[in-house]
Amino acid sequence: MRLSFSSNTANLQPASLDLPILSQVFGRIPYGRTILAMYDPDSQYNALMVNVAAGHLLSGGDLLYLISSKPVAEIRQQFNDLGVNVAEYEAKDNAVLFDVYSMQMGGKSSEKYRSTALNLNEVSIAQAESAPKWPPGTLVIGESFSNMALNQEDLFSKFSRKMISIWRNRGTVMIAGLAIDLHPPAFYQEMKLLSDGSFEVKLTERGGEMINTIRARSMKGQMSDTRRRQILFDDKMKTSLRLLE
Repeated sequence: MRLSFSSNTANLQPASLDLPILSQVFGRIPYGRTILAMYDPDSQYNALMVNVAAGHLLSGGDLLYLISSKPVAEIRQQFNDLGVNVAEYEAKDNAVLFDVYSMQMGGKSSEKYRSTALNLNEVSIAQAESAPKWPPGTLVIGESFSNMALNQEDLFSKFSRKMISIWRNRGTVMIAGLAIDLHPPAFYQEMKLLSDGSFEVKLTERGGEMINTIRARSMKGQMSDTRRRQILFDDKMKTSLRLLE
């Protein structure tokens, strides 16, 4: 994965990220942090993550995006709809869209970067080989690890300890997604302990309609705004937040 690094700004970046959308609730996010995203599968969580990733690229950051929600071509189109030609970033090696979706669905992938197995040992080896090629301040998004963790939560917890350690030592900021109400309660608690912070994305009924909401739960070592916010989308699915009173 990722053969080179072409950004000229890595050494000029501060030791924390002003991450689009999420910094509105967490503030600047220090390098080396892992944030657990607990999401309602019926919500627009995946569209939210594309917005975060697109904004990060536009600010000059580097991106590794592990895509598990839909075909990579559809995610590229979402970037394009937001005004980000992600293929240009991929060509410069500033972005990798890593196809996990095809393997999960039992299909074949034509993507350059793709999962060839859902075996956690193989994934761990691949991440260990990939991590040194990314600079500090890289945003690593694992849309959802629930398919990997389902019915093997104990094994996944061990995998997560190694994964988090690898990326933390690289000084990246990682978002790791887990679907809510799918795993045992003790597993979510363990993942919270392993992570530096967490937030939740839910579909909530309000005023007779269903709305998408986001709420920060915690961030170790700093204060977070834990008030719930509505996630708003325009006709291009561009995101903004509105505080709920």
